[in-house]
Amino acid sequence: MLRLVIRTTAILLSIGAVLVIVGLFDTFLGWDIFSQRVEDFLYGVFFSCLVLASVGIALSFVLGLLEIVEIMRASHEGRSLPPPRVGYYAKRSLLGVSALIGLLIALSMVNAGVQQHRQAVFRQLAEQQAQRFAPKIARSLPTNLNAPEVSLELEQAINTVRRLDLIRAVLLYLPDASDKDALWYYDGWPRNEDNNQEFERIFVSKRLEEAVSAALYGKENALQEFINDKKFVWLEPIQQGDVSAVLYLRGNETADFRDYSFSE
Repeated sequence: MLRLVIRTTAILLSIGAVLVIVGLFDTFLGWDIFSQRVEDFLYGVFFSCLVLASVGIALSFVLGLLEIVEIMRASHEGRSLPPPRVGYYAKRSLLGVSALIGLLIALSMVNAGVQQHRQAVFRQLAEQQAQRFAPKIARSLPTNLNAPEVSLELEQAINTVRRLDLIRAVLLYLPDASDKDALWYYDGWPRNEDNNQEFERIFVSKRLEEAVSAALYGKENALQEFINDKKFVWLEPIQQGDVSAVLYLRGNETADFRDYSFSE
């Protein structure tokens, strides 16, 4: 009976340990293998294993006392105890560690496929929303590229896009008419205590800004090259007459793209 309880307890504790290790890898490596329902189910399995294992530990303690009595009785009667099988348990331990490593490698490969699918879904959703709001943004683009101003319609359009769950950040880029090495950008956030909405002027330095600047001055494939190299990013060119702009969307990597709905 004691061996059965101990083995069962060991199995339960092993299952709990595996779930903890998988959970740690899922948290620190940013995996997104399991949906929310599956994660809730695994949490239930984990806590169930802990409860049953606790009961098993208590039973093992009680049954262990009985085993000690049996050992003392065998010693009193002159009977010898069988030798421990160290090699057998060492092989089992090695097999368990190998299985855990194999499981983590397999889950890592699955996560890579899941992330690739999530990124494709994000790009599809981001493209739909960018094209949906592009006409509204185009109508409200400023014509003075030396000192552009934010109209009310532009502020409302950018803030609407920014409020979407799948979007973490929104930037609207405009060229600077006085300097090709500079850009204007607007992110929908107020710039001072009066909550004034303004464009900010920056010089091209980062790779994103280089891609945007290249696209604004005629290199159409610069945006697609940047999108292909980055995760959860979308760039949408916008044109209104002689004024060109680029809408930058940074995806929310924690959003659930498995069952995304714009009605939420």
